[in-house]
Amino acid sequence: MSRSRGKGSEIYRHVMTGVSYFLPFVIAGGVFISLAFLFDAGNVGTETYGSTNPVSAWILEIGQFAFSLMLPILAGYIAYSIADRPGILPGIVVGLMAREGGSGFIGALIGGFLAGYVIYWIKKSTSKIPKTFEGTKTLIIFPIAGLLIAALGMIAVNAVVEPLNQFLTTALKNLSGTSSILLGAVIGGMLAFDMGGPVNKTAYLFSVASLTAADGSSIATIVMASAACSGMTISTSCALATTLFPKKFNDNLKEAGKAAYVMGASYIAEGAIPFVIQKPKQILPSIITGAAVAGALTAAFGITMSAPIGGIFTIPLTSNIPLYILSFVIGTLVSTFMIGFLMRNEASEQT
Repeated sequence: MSRSRGKGSEIYRHVMTGVSYFLPFVIAGGVFISLAFLFDAGNVGTETYGSTNPVSAWILEIGQFAFSLMLPILAGYIAYSIADRPGILPGIVVGLMAREGGSGFIGALIGGFLAGYVIYWIKKSTSKIPKTFEGTKTLIIFPIAGLLIAALGMIAVNAVVEPLNQFLTTALKNLSGTSSILLGAVIGGMLAFDMGGPVNKTAYLFSVASLTAADGSSIATIVMASAACSGMTISTSCALATTLFPKKFNDNLKEAGKAAYVMGASYIAEGAIPFVIQKPKQILPSIITGAAVAGALTAAFGITMSAPIGGIFTIPLTSNIPLYILSFVIGTLVSTFMIGFLMRNEASEQT
């Protein structure tokens, strides 16, 4: 039992390493694409929106370049987490193969592990080679043999995962009405459930995988919008509660609330962790409910999001900014007032 837990935490650590390196590319890409659209506001609603103005076209291109590196960086740094620096090259290449071969985000995840463990196996197999040949291992064996084996394995990964992506695309396209609203609520609730933990990351990675697998189809972008909107409510609602109900929080949580405002706006759920640790029975159901409401409302309004990340910088990429903000505000207020209601009998508790 402990061994399986250890293996699970190891896999989670590798995935989180890849995600931590790929997020800056996603955020920077989203910011630049947002700026491109803002510079081309006169063409809102046209097919060339974001590309007709020379400045906006250049900024849009930069953002798209950043986004295009998302999957290679994800796979490369998963492999790096497993096998150290020799894993980066084959990891990045199999990430490109996943992007071009149709296996997308899921393929890049699997490919990163494939490349990492191939290099890890080669390192163990060559550990007894004399140190005088260390340069040969670094310059020839790891990059060439490792890449060859990983690339061959990636052919099989693409062959298996690409049909799964097609199935996911079809399943998402068949979602409508109540089913898409329910999915938005479930994603929102999962994001809040453990605030950056495995359940949170599962919901986020599913949303990103949907977006990349469905190649920007409307329902996939609705799923991503639900994740993006609901994720911002988690930390923000805790912060707002400290402002509206200051007598219900001790000084430590009031200070944590200041940081939680910034974290909520930046799509970082971990801002809620200090609150849940101290008041789990009051805070956790509140943030789950509010995030689920925000996710459901976003889906009900049919709002789409083309960037695989939330936060204030990607708000211009939503299809309906006023309704997106309204969904966020309502979800945040639901959580905030639930916190205030559930903690009303603890107003005098100052610890």
